[in-house]
Amino acid sequence: MKIGVAGAGAVGCHYGSLLQQAGYDVLLLARGAHLEALKRHGLMHESNGISRQVSVSATDSVSEFSACDVILISCKMTGLADMLEALRPAIRRQSMLLTLQNGVEAPALVADAFPEHAVAAGTAFIGARIEVPGHVIHSAAGGVRLASWQPGPGDVYADRLVDALDKAGVPVRMETDARLMLWRKLLWNIGFNAITAITRRYAKDVAAEADTLSIVRASMQEAIDLAQAQGVALTEDDMDKHIRITLEMGPVKTSMWQDIEAGRLTEVDDINGYVVRKGRALSVDTPVNRMLTVLLHAIEGKDDTISPLIFG
Repeated sequence: MKIGVAGAGAVGCHYGSLLQQAGYDVLLLARGAHLEALKRHGLMHESNGISRQVSVSATDSVSEFSACDVILISCKMTGLADMLEALRPAIRRQSMLLTLQNGVEAPALVADAFPEHAVAAGTAFIGARIEVPGHVIHSAAGGVRLASWQPGPGDVYADRLVDALDKAGVPVRMETDARLMLWRKLLWNIGFNAITAITRRYAKDVAAEADTLSIVRASMQEAIDLAQAQGVALTEDDMDKHIRITLEMGPVKTSMWQDIEAGRLTEVDDINGYVVRKGRALSVDTPVNRMLTVLLHAIEGKDDTISPLIFG
């Protein structure tokens, strides 16, 4: 089984490296200085206090993905549309596609782009970052949950992928309810991703302070109300579990915080902003998520998008 990692940033490189070390044939799709470093020196992968220089196969040519049986789509939501457009002519109908994006929209977008392919939804609870090009640090968690989204010929690879991740040391589990799985991951991001980027404080510190925790809970409650309005069985117990786990976490820098520091656009429109848009459509009030989205837009300098998002 040949595995392609489409979007080999921190998360993609972490899983790609573990699969490579477990003996699987892995191809990383990368670009720029990161790609050049991977080609020249391989990947410096730090995980669980251990550093390894891993020899990897890396390319910027999507045509090479025609040989892949499973494609882990691990780019950010901000780059998903362009990634799907690039992949469309290169993917065999027999391949399986796995989404690992934040938010809840990626599986449907991938299924629309590849209507004859097997599509699986995935969530990755992980702290990882690119320290410098070619150097990835895995700092927390790393478990993966998978659920079938769209049937296709590539379904034959689902169990084999689970076995491969397990062999690679990744905590992995198949779920039966894809929507609930995605909303549970979204719920943590709703509560902690934006507020950590705004305050530049670690999630565990935000959870430990009563005033910031009240904002976390309020934003999560709006997401729970919205999920339940759509028939998704998200509950306050999910919120309480996320908060308990976060209080036990180490100093993990969230993806939005990393994006702000790097001068990149964040995924706030696919996380808190998604709750705002869907809440408006379903008459579910979402004032806290509106506030968080507006503040992130202001930090990003996206003032032109604030008015239609909030008042349109």
